[in-house]
Amino acid sequence: MKTSRHQSRGAALVIAMLLTALGAAVAVQMIVPLSGWMEREYRARDTQASYTLADAASSWAITVLAADLRLGPIDHYGEIWATPLPPTPVEGGTIEGRITDLQSHFNLNNLAPRGVKSPANVTLAKALFTQVGVPVNLVDTLADAIDRDELTDDGQSERQRYGRALRNAPLVRLADLLDVPGFTDAFVRNLAAVMFVLPEASPINANTASRALLAAAFPAANADTIDQALLRRAQQPFSTGGDLATLLGQPTLEGVFSANSQYFAVEAVIRFDRAAHRVQLQIARPPAARPVVISRLISNA
Repeated sequence: MKTSRHQSRGAALVIAMLLTALGAAVAVQMIVPLSGWMEREYRARDTQASYTLADAASSWAITVLAADLRLGPIDHYGEIWATPLPPTPVEGGTIEGRITDLQSHFNLNNLAPRGVKSPANVTLAKALFTQVGVPVNLVDTLADAIDRDELTDDGQSERQRYGRALRNAPLVRLADLLDVPGFTDAFVRNLAAVMFVLPEASPINANTASRALLAAAFPAANADTIDQALLRRAQQPFSTGGDLATLLGQPTLEGVFSANSQYFAVEAVIRFDRAAHRVQLQIARPPAARPVVISRLISNA
């Protein structure tokens, strides 16, 4: 009953934040169309309203994430941002959405934070590549492509090893993998299921990472121990990334895990009689600044 009441309060607060963000958008929706308008005018009105509400969804997400940061630096599934926004009526339609933690996944740019290879992240990436059927040798190739030097681990030049110069810079998007020797469309599709590309290296959040990811990161931990760790974090989230390793009885993986997140995804679906749109956002939330939208995509739902 306590959990149910908490979830109800969380949903109510999320809706209240949305209604605050809607502001002018709701006012736009309350304009009653004149009788006799042509079908395309109704559709145009609904489409325009969807785009207006998309702006409101951005404001809602930024408001939620900014408020959450003021409550403390630790991020976990018990916080208000993790409460989905249920279908909420607006004049003539509905809006629903959710915020997810992008740092619950492995970020490929973690292979070389600030241009320097991370052995622990390279090892984890190899385990994840194996899980999705991508050759593990491509992890070393990708690390060479992301790090800032032009040498391989054995001292060869990258041009000598790969027959051409590599990018020697972080990835911007998953599609950049196709410019790295050995990567194919099929490999990129497989990796897209379990990994992201974020603008900079960003440790995995130990409080939101999946069981499969934790098992890949700590292969020496048995299944029961990992299950106990998941139960423990649901009751008391980790304060640091090192807390996870300690609980599992494993060495700390330097630079792999943390207990907070700076990158989030937002997905909202807005429906009217004649139009339905899906809004997909990526939001960066720096530790000491207001969250900002770093990418936005609006498509037909």
